Formats: sequence, structure tokens, C-alpha cells
Amino acid sequence: PGEVEKSGDSGQAYYEPVPGGEEDEAEKSGYKLPADAGPVDYIIHPYMSFKAFIDNLVANFGWKFSIQIGVMYLCVKGILNAVMGLIKLSYCKKTLNIDGNACQTMVSVSMTPWAIKGAIGVMSDAYPLGGYHKKNYILCAAVLGTCAFTVLAAVPIHSAAVAAVLLFLANLEIATCDLLCEGKYAELMQAKPKTGSTMVSYVWGCFQLGSLFASFFVGPIADNYDPQIIFWFCIPLAISIMIPTSLGYLSDERVPEEKEGVDWALVREHPYIMAFCLIMACIAMGNALLDVLFFDQHLAQMIYAVSMTVVLSVLAFRWLPRQLAMCNFYMFMSCVLYINISGAQDFWFTADDKCVPGGPGFDYTYYNTYTALVGAFTGWVGIVLFQATMSGWTFRSLFWVTTVIQCVAAAFDLLMIGRYNVAWGISDKVFYMFGDAVIGPAVGMFAAMPALVLTSKLVPKGLEATTYALLAGFQNFGGVVSSQIGIYATQWSGVKSTEPCDFENLSILVLVCHCLLPLIAVPLTFCLIPDKLMTDAVLEGEENLSPEEEERWEEGQGLREQDSDLTQEGLSHRRPSSLRAEDQEELVEHRPVSPKGQRPLSPKSQKSAASNSLSPRDHDHGE
Repeated sequence: PGEVEKSGDSGQAYYEPVPGGEEDEAEKSGYKLPADAGPVDYIIHPYMSFKAFIDNLVANFGWKFSIQIGVMYLCVKGILNAVMGLIKLSYCKKTLNIDGNACQTMVSVSMTPWAIKGAIGVMSDAYPLGGYHKKNYILCAAVLGTCAFTVLAAVPIHSAAVAAVLLFLANLEIATCDLLCEGKYAELMQAKPKTGSTMVSYVWGCFQLGSLFASFFVGPIADNYDPQIIFWFCIPLAISIMIPTSLGYLSDERVPEEKEGVDWALVREHPYIMAFCLIMACIAMGNALLDVLFFDQHLAQMIYAVSMTVVLSVLAFRWLPRQLAMCNFYMFMSCVLYINISGAQDFWFTADDKCVPGGPGFDYTYYNTYTALVGAFTGWVGIVLFQATMSGWTFRSLFWVTTVIQCVAAAFDLLMIGRYNVAWGISDKVFYMFGDAVIGPAVGMFAAMPALVLTSKLVPKGLEATTYALLAGFQNFGGVVSSQIGIYATQWSGVKSTEPCDFENLSILVLVCHCLLPLIAVPLTFCLIPDKLMTDAVLEGEENLSPEEEERWEEGQGLREQDSDLTQEGLSHRRPSSLRAEDQEELVEHRPVSPKGQRPLSPKSQKSAASNSLSPRDHDHGE
């Protein structure tokens, strides 16, 4: 149900929304227990609810598209992406035999594709590869990722730089497929907006299930075998997305022949946002190239990252809508200020007695598997607590409170490194569960949900997908910058994660990077984040215009006013009796003006101005 099968040769999408109004959608919203429910009804209730959920999903999006999204978020974004995150520590220590700084540099390079998502979105929108905006990009990325995983699994690799390039290609597949599948299901959700939560729940459920499954086997295998063999399991997962995509399950229509090639009209319509995406991608790729070519030059890497941060921040305030730029800059800086020193911390928590006498000495089963399971649970708890206690807060309060909580959670790691928990008689494995690694997911949910809501209220109309990709890419680049600063800070502090080990200054490093610097974001919330509820409108009037757009609009208005003046002057000299006084007034006052009388209001502001003029109270509220 819900689809019209078409020939694969036609190149047309099979998807067609099921006709029906809101009543039909409400009827399929879920399974409800009968009024006289008995024990059997309660026993089968989970199954019947799940079946109703799947029936609703298939009825509105089609079984083919549901398979496409299921494969993407269960196998690729779920299992494969989780494996990439869980394997990095054991792969660095047991397979590559490198120290924490080299490991963190390798990971920084490998995560670059997540920082260029904006450019990937621009390319797919502006140039249909082989006639398709999404399908062929996904297939090309999947081929590259599969080849990378094959080399990682079959070839003995001893260079961190080579491993970084291969892991870059692997992440390129995941990031590209995630972005384009997300864009497609968001597009299809618009046809049936009342069923949008069904698809979002399906995506989230597949992702969580895949992540949990990966955490079960990565840790035990890494403890007992060479972590390199895990990449053999990644190959079929990387291939999996190619099957439904090749069969046309993505519902990506082939563009007409006359529209193949670069869509210059789209480029001309949004030149600044697209240029920003491409420039950010070039900067991120330049950072990755610098890391690979000068792998141990951490000072140069940090200088480049910080310098490019300044460039991107200036361009953001110049080219993006003002409120969007302010909020985006805050979220970017909150990522940068929480300095990533995972190379030092991860190695300390898992070091043996030779390196850290009397240290925790966590194995990978505990460090990767148990903490991931508990972290997933606390993440869900975070969602529930947020909905119950914080959903009525303002954006500003939410951001600064979560920052403080994050710093408090990091203090548990600081106490553990100082071995205070041992002095208090609390074991390392128990105390670690209260630290940043486990409480962090809950705090992350506190910060992520208002960030998503705020972003959704800031994106310009008609450019939602590209703007989302831009913001995600900018924040991911903030993570890259944070990592580059953290690598140099670790080196500068004298921390050494391989024999002869030296973690004497690790406590100071954690105190500064995870407890003090993030607090700088607190005053930034009062400067950059609107003090409005999550249910309030954020943009008003001309706040949705970038400085460049406002300047161009003002120039256009100036020309129109000059033409209007010339016209009126010509009319008054040539035909003084042909217009009545009231007609001349109407000609002069042909557009509303701003409250301060400085210039006519833009088209986007006229509606706001009209509503603000209803009453003095409304006008003051608008101001």
C-alpha cells in the first residue's frame, strides 16, 4: 500500500503518498487496548503495537523506502558508525602501536567528512550525478567506503597517516549516505506531515538498535583478538546500502535531460550560503591534508585550525542571516571550548600497571561495551528528564545550565585521575559510571534537543536541507578544531601515553579543558542565544536577512526611490494639472516605512509591521 510500481528503466520514483486526510492518519496512529482487555491482550500488546507501527510506516512511505531507511540507519549509521567509534582506541593501541596524540590526529582526519556535509549537500542539489540528485552519490560513496574497509581488513597497516586516509573514506560513505537519506525522508514527510513522527521514531529506533548491537561484540573481540579483524565485519555492512539504492528503493527521481548539468539558477538564488558551504569544506579538507602530510607538527595544525575558525566565523556573520549566525557561532564555540583530550584520557583509563601503577586498567569489554550500554540508557533517561522538567525553559537557560552540568560531570573524571575514589573506598568501575563518559550522553541530550529545535526555527524557507547540513558541518568542524587544540595541549603539558608513560599533568589538563574553558560558553549564551521559549518564534522581521542580502535590498530600494522621485518631478513639471493632491500623496507614500522612518520596510517586514501597529503593547513586544 502507498506505492505505485513503475518500470525500473523509466528512471521514475515508485513513491506516491497514500491519499487521505488527517482522519485516516489518526486511525493508523497506533494500537490501543480494547476496553475489556484481559491478560492475553496485555501480553500481545507489544507485538500488536509494533505491527501497527510498521503497518502505518509502510502505508505512508511504502515498504521499499522503509527497507532503504532501515538498512541505512540500522546497518550503516547504526552498526557501522558505532563500530568506527568503538574500535579506534584498541586499533591504535594493539594494531598500530601508536601513542594517544597520533591516535587522536588519526581520528581527527577520519572525522573530516562530517565537517563537509554542507558541500556534499550543495553538490547533490546543484549537480545531479548521472541524472540523479542522491542515488549515484550514495553508490559512489559506498564503493569508496567498501574499498577502504577491504584494505583495512586485508592489508597490514603500520602507518597512522595511511590508516587515517582509509578511515576518512569509510566515514565519507557514512556521512554522505546519512545526509542524502535524511534529505529524502524529510522531503517525503512533507507529503504527509501528520505521519512525520512515525518516520523519525523509525530512524531513531534503527539507529539505537544498531549502536547497541555493535557495542556487544566490539569490546570482547578487541580484548581477545587483533582489532583489525573487526573490519571484515564492516565490509558487508558497507555494501548493504548499495543493494536497495541500486534497486531504486530510495525513490530518487531521474531529472529530465534538459535539467542535467549544473543548476546555475539554484546557485544564483543562494550564492552566499552555497559559497560558505564550499569554503568550509575546502578549509576542512585543508586541515585533513595538513594533518596527513605533517602528522607530528601539532603546533602548525592548531594554528591552522584556529586561524580558519576566525575566517569562518567572520564569513558566517557576513553571509548568514544574523540570528542564524549568532546561534550557529555559539554552538560552534561550545564544541571548540570543550577541548578534546581523548588521546590522553582514553590511554590513561586503559593503561596497564607498567604505564599507570595502581590505575583503573579497564579492558575493552568494560570500556567499550558496558559503558556504551549504560550510556545508551542514560541517554534515554536524559530524554525523559528533559521532557518532564526542562521542556518549558528558555533556550538561553537550557544552554547555560547544560554547560554547567557537563563541567560537573567532567569533575568526576578529575577526581578519579587524582585517585580520590580509591581513598574513599569506591572502586574505579563504579565511580567511572558517574563520570563524563556515562553521564555525558544524558547531558548531551539536554544540549542536543534545544539545539535541534532552535536550528529548525532559524533555517531560511526553501533552503532547509542545505542549511541543516551547513550547521551540522560547522559544528562538526568545531569538534575538529577542539581536537587539534587538545592534541597540542596534551603535547605541551608533557603527557606521554606510551612507555615511558607520564600522566603527571593529566589532572591539570582535564581541569582546564573540561571544567574551566567550557564555562566561557555561559556568558556567550546571554550574548548570542535568544531568551525565548522553545515554543516561541525566534525570527522576526528582517532578522531572517543576512547583512549581504539586506545591503542588496537597500541598494535596490534606493534606486526605486530615485526613479520614483524622478517620475514625480517629471509629472509635476510636465503635467501639473493631471494628478490630484491625494494621488500625488499616494504615489509618494506607495510603501510602508519603518517605525524609525529611516527606510521603507522590506517585503518580509511589512507583515510584521502591520501586526505590530495593532496596539502599543504589540508594538513594544515587537521592538
